[in-house]
Amino acid sequence: MKILTSKEINEHSAYTLKGGALGALVGLAGSAVLFRLAPRRFPSFKPSQMTWSVKTALFITPPTLFTAICAEEASNRFDAIKYSGAYQSEEAAEKQAAWDKLSSTEKAVESLNNNKYKIITGIWAASLYSAWNIINRDKVMNTSQKAVQARMYAQFITVILLLGSVALSSYEKKLNPNKEKQIEKQRWANALKAATEQEKMSSSQTTFSNEERRDAKIFKYK
Repeated sequence: MKILTSKEINEHSAYTLKGGALGALVGLAGSAVLFRLAPRRFPSFKPSQMTWSVKTALFITPPTLFTAICAEEASNRFDAIKYSGAYQSEEAAEKQAAWDKLSSTEKAVESLNNNKYKIITGIWAASLYSAWNIINRDKVMNTSQKAVQARMYAQFITVILLLGSVALSSYEKKLNPNKEKQIEKQRWANALKAATEQEKMSSSQTTFSNEERRDAKIFKYK
């Protein structure tokens, strides 16, 4: 953990917003492809025949997902670029040492928990595509009804995944009941250490010896 200045906070916010905006543009491009090119590839997929609620849900989903993912990635990338010095190397070494102490089960649980939103997003997209392919074989329902059914199946799977992520987080807390307290304690220790190092660095840059003052003629009088 590093004590941030207001300038660094503003830079981080700007970088994160830039990443989110880029993700929104990518998502909008994906929505455009979905509505323009998908009907050519899948003739039975006809957005023009869907209700406004279905079309709105299909249109806003890609921008929403990509905005959240790209903003998070931009935030992590900013930290890596801005604070990739020796202090971060030491912190990374501490994290690696803590990781090496975990059992295989704890490593698997922590990896799943750290990447749960990406996993949920990927499975949601795959389930929506699979549900559409299966329901599209039905010759009775029209396009709007098929789209609604596919979305309902995908939402049902998403709810199950979210409940699973909650259970996974609870299980991780059960495996490591003091993890949050240890992390918070370590953060404060790292913050104090960083503040001390910054103070020492500032003192070394602004403090001059008598010889340096004399050589620089700071005390030169006429």
